[in-house]
Amino acid sequence: MNTTQPPHNFQLSPPIRVVLADDHALVTEGLCRLLDQQPDMEVVQAVGNGDELVQLLRAREDIDVAVVDVQMPYSGLQALAELRKLEHPTRILLLTAFADGESIQAALQLGAEGYALKTESPTQTVEAIRQVAQGRLVFPRAAQRWMARRPSAFPHHELSNREIDVLKELARGCSNAEIAAMLSVSENTVRFHLKNVYEKLHVNNRTEAAAWFLRQK
Repeated sequence: MNTTQPPHNFQLSPPIRVVLADDHALVTEGLCRLLDQQPDMEVVQAVGNGDELVQLLRAREDIDVAVVDVQMPYSGLQALAELRKLEHPTRILLLTAFADGESIQAALQLGAEGYALKTESPTQTVEAIRQVAQGRLVFPRAAQRWMARRPSAFPHHELSNREIDVLKELARGCSNAEIAAMLSVSENTVRFHLKNVYEKLHVNNRTEAAAWFLRQK
């Protein structure tokens, strides 16, 4: 038997703590089984509607990602709106059967960190959870195409070159830490540039800013 102990400074990364919110038992049971097979994830609890999700997250702030069905009772969008009022730290990945324009628009305005389709492969959903947990934005191609078709009222020249650099990486889904590393600046500098971007584009969050950039491509 190998009794070798890891070095004292060795530390395993904590698992991504996930809550599932969906009114279809088959969906939650399937996701639970899938996520339980992932060595870097832990399903903390599954709930059946948005009200239960809000109550659960009111009671605890140690959940990394909530995977939330858009169409369940007390919808995922209603729950997201309530959580944004509370400024809750849990990142939200919305899950839906179709990428309709109304839901995408609401997801952008409410600052959802991700939007995944139930029609995608299970491995894509798992990867979306990982990316959202890392502070990235995740939207499927169908949602990106819809965002790119919407008209934009704000000209490109209002942004500085550095602000465009930051926005470009943001639209690629990069976290603030990744943007800082790519541009050789601090995370505080990235946050400063993003604040200016939001003000100039009249948007409220990183998802809306990313959608604006996609419309310029």
